[in-house]
Amino acid sequence: MAVGEKASMEIVGHQWVLDLLRRSVEQGRSSHAYLLTGPAQLGKFTVALAMARTLLCDVGRGCGTCRQCQLMARGAHPDLSVLELPADRRTIPIKDVHDFCQGMALRPLEAAHKVYIIHDADNLAEDGANALLKTIEEPPAHVTLILTAPAPASLLETIVSRCQLLALRPAAIAEIRHHLVAHLDVEEERADIIARASEGRPGWAIFATQHPDTLEARQRRAADLLDLLGGRRLNKIKKADALAARWSGHAGEVRDALAVWTDVWRDALLHGEGLADYARLPGVADRVAGVARALPATNVNDALAATLQVADALERNANPRLALERYALYLPRIPSGAPRRAAS
Repeated sequence: MAVGEKASMEIVGHQWVLDLLRRSVEQGRSSHAYLLTGPAQLGKFTVALAMARTLLCDVGRGCGTCRQCQLMARGAHPDLSVLELPADRRTIPIKDVHDFCQGMALRPLEAAHKVYIIHDADNLAEDGANALLKTIEEPPAHVTLILTAPAPASLLETIVSRCQLLALRPAAIAEIRHHLVAHLDVEEERADIIARASEGRPGWAIFATQHPDTLEARQRRAADLLDLLGGRRLNKIKKADALAARWSGHAGEVRDALAVWTDVWRDALLHGEGLADYARLPGVADRVAGVARALPATNVNDALAATLQVADALERNANPRLALERYALYLPRIPSGAPRRAAS
């Protein structure tokens, strides 16, 4: 893990966490354990490292210039430990948890404090979670634990109850757009497209900047759905089968597609209400606007609800091909030359 690179990244949209931590440090009221929650690519691990930098800093503010901050920037601070899921495992092994906790009782080597981060703590197996619980119950005075997870429900209640919960919120689109332009040299129009597609997740926006095919894939998935709307029932079945075959064995592809399709229907509602500036898929804006003009808002709402239901069914191991076929048949048809309602 490139801890040094992450540690030097600017926090986008979550400055309130560092402000809260700094006030707690100044008042001598910082917690012994924190839990950062929020969806993937929201910036939880980046915030955890920024918190560690604040706690290890000689002046307690993450100044960026002291010896502790410089060690953090190089990814070489001896008083920072990170535990995460090994690439070849499905859960964090109990041995890794024991090794991780073993050095906590020792005094810090450089700073006045030691920080232990568990990245995606929801990957802890039950025995590992129970081993961690013993440490969280009675941690050494000089140790702070920082856990990240999608939601409190993904961890043992006993672990959550011993942590100060910090639920990260989506960052403002304007903040993400500014960061992409000012710090990653992204052209303004593209930065706006990425920021709007990010759903407030700075990590996703940065990833999309570094991997241009990410936006292209979103546009292709949106086009897949829009193509389904123009066909007759038999053609819809054939297209749904073709999509199921393309995504066979790739559950992540299906989830990603359904997330984009949710955005298509969301954007259609926004276009219908004259709020196109808030759309997440500007690359297919003309086609989505056509859907909004052709369908009553009730039909769009129903299609959005059906998309969410299919996503939920697939999470419960429904057959992808059958689910997509049924979904395709449910979708409203927009024949060419159909009368189009005026946007409200």
